[in-house]
Amino acid sequence: MAWRTIPCAIYRGGTSKGIIVRGRDIPSDPNERDRVLLRLFGSPDPRQIDGLGGATPTTSKLAIVEVSSRDDADVDYTFGQVSIDKPYIDYRPNCGNISAAVGPFAVNAGLVEVDGDGMTQVRIYNTNTDALIVARFLVQGGRFQAAGNAQIPGVPGAGSPVYLDFSRVAGGVTGRLLPTGKRKDELLLANGRRLTVTIIDAGNLTVLVDAEELGLTGCEIRESEMVTAWSVLEDVRQSVGRMLGLYREGEVVKPETHALPKIAFVHRPIAYRTTDEVLVSDESYDISARVLTMGRLHPTYAVTGAIALVVACKLPGTVAYSRVRKRGRSSGMIRIGHPAGVMEAGAEVEDGDCPKVAKVTLMRTARPLMAGMAWI
Repeated sequence: MAWRTIPCAIYRGGTSKGIIVRGRDIPSDPNERDRVLLRLFGSPDPRQIDGLGGATPTTSKLAIVEVSSRDDADVDYTFGQVSIDKPYIDYRPNCGNISAAVGPFAVNAGLVEVDGDGMTQVRIYNTNTDALIVARFLVQGGRFQAAGNAQIPGVPGAGSPVYLDFSRVAGGVTGRLLPTGKRKDELLLANGRRLTVTIIDAGNLTVLVDAEELGLTGCEIRESEMVTAWSVLEDVRQSVGRMLGLYREGEVVKPETHALPKIAFVHRPIAYRTTDEVLVSDESYDISARVLTMGRLHPTYAVTGAIALVVACKLPGTVAYSRVRKRGRSSGMIRIGHPAGVMEAGAEVEDGDCPKVAKVTLMRTARPLMAGMAWI
């Protein structure tokens, strides 16, 4: 095999870490493109020992970024969830955390020109979900200013804030904010059990379940505390996926290869301790939520999952609306309690027979970790 190099960068975006490549530097043929990218990550291998992947769902992520030809965007961005132990890349979902790194990368790589120091913005078109994202952050000397005082749970230390405004977030997978037309659906599982869920397509297609229906408290911070509900959550996820036609007939579906739909469970606020043993009082957040990604409990809360959650919290009749604190139903920002702490996100939603989402806003931090050439 002839060895060659490919330009790439590794960035932390929010509580995720990913490899970023430019579209011009990878093959245009999808099969050859994925062969190169899987080699870059070191997949399939549980440790990704022969590549640059991080061997966990939150650190085996890909961003393909290139200058956009669209009038409403500066760059196009395609996200890929790279399977660790399977030769597969899922391009259907987006990752909001990695989205926080796209603007800074675009500036540092010279894809976007900036004038002077201070706050700048980069308009990003996400090809996965047909959504527009505006990233606002500080630049100095023509480059992203990574140092700052902003802190987010799940990331040690502090960094420069990256403000993200997500628009056109509804229906990226199914074409509808509420794919079934209902705010609640009753699912009949193969074992005869019935569960009430909300299916919402905002940010990423997400299924919301009441924690109490699963026998959970909403305070769980480790997978070992969710053993009794694990198989039920996957059954629910796959049932919704098949109902919505996401999988081919007879297709073998596994959480390690099929990222959608995402699934989360919610509960009213209860005091709990984070993974760092920090006490979070019930008054310091508005809704408890835990989300699964690629068959694992997310160590914090996925940004695109937060988009779906905060929109659902604004819609009467959803599972989330029945569990969120009253202030969270009406105020702009909602405080989400997750395993590592509290995350804030806001949504502007116009309710009605066909609800509309104007914008979802949140803050992350980002940091470039390396840029150079990788051997593949």
